[in-house]
Amino acid sequence: MLNKNMIASLLLGISAVSTCYAQEKEIAITIDDLPFVGSANNNADKLKRENERFMLIMQALIDHKVPATGFVIAGSIEKNQWQLLEKFRDEGFILGNHTYSHKSLNNVTADTYINDMDKADTILTPLMIGPKYFRYPYLAESKGEKKQAVYDYLSGHNYKIAPVTIDSKDYKFNAQLFAIPYRLRPQNLNQLKNRYLAYIWSQTLRAEANAKQHNTEGGKQILLIHANLLNSHFLGDIIDMYEKNGYKFITLTQALEGPAPAIEIPIDDTDTPSAAEISQAVKVLFTKSVSVKAQHLSNETIVPVN
Repeated sequence: MLNKNMIASLLLGISAVSTCYAQEKEIAITIDDLPFVGSANNNADKLKRENERFMLIMQALIDHKVPATGFVIAGSIEKNQWQLLEKFRDEGFILGNHTYSHKSLNNVTADTYINDMDKADTILTPLMIGPKYFRYPYLAESKGEKKQAVYDYLSGHNYKIAPVTIDSKDYKFNAQLFAIPYRLRPQNLNQLKNRYLAYIWSQTLRAEANAKQHNTEGGKQILLIHANLLNSHFLGDIIDMYEKNGYKFITLTQALEGPAPAIEIPIDDTDTPSAAEISQAVKVLFTKSVSVKAQHLSNETIVPVN
């Protein structure tokens, strides 16, 4: 876990990167788990919040004129969310296949997985324009004959596999955000944002070092984030961070012309934040001053954060 000194050093490093160095860097944004992380189970109020958060993510991309590719879990599309995906596509963003039910290839047979991909392919074909992209849930590609069988399906259906070179692990920070009581979120957002950006930057530096080690310095980076509450707040800040350091945002198609080395170790299905991790993270966020403020919430005007 990043402590305060590490965060301060990383944030200082972000502002200190030389323009000469950063000008040569390019990065593509990819967003997993569209339409939105989790399920509203067609609850009207929850769907309204999810759709608003989806629109905030999309608007951040539009405002910054940044291309992006989103990967859809076909089985998670709820009432009226098809229109959101159409709007995303109509704004010029690319949509790809993230399977029907988000199974890990490590945990099912090749036939089960292929049927799941194919079911999603049938549903998502009207949304997929241009190149057809596929992203493995959990980045799990398995191995041996099972891996080859899935690869053969993808190749036979004209899919290009979308690798990842920078993993934001935003799901951990998203869980920390949800763990903060609703009315205490506003005064904690800035601390969480700084920790999140510092972590992404540390992952970026690691990816650049890995590229250098593999003699692909200057290779194009591919960032993985998710369509979640966290990024509805902070995607604009992520974009600003990279732009201030001279990174140019490109399409996934452009990134695949000369990518940096992909992450090699698949993410295990169990790679989710534990209760202990969340508890510790929340303790870090709650400083003594915030605790004092919390005692007087009834006397304060709090701006709601959904």
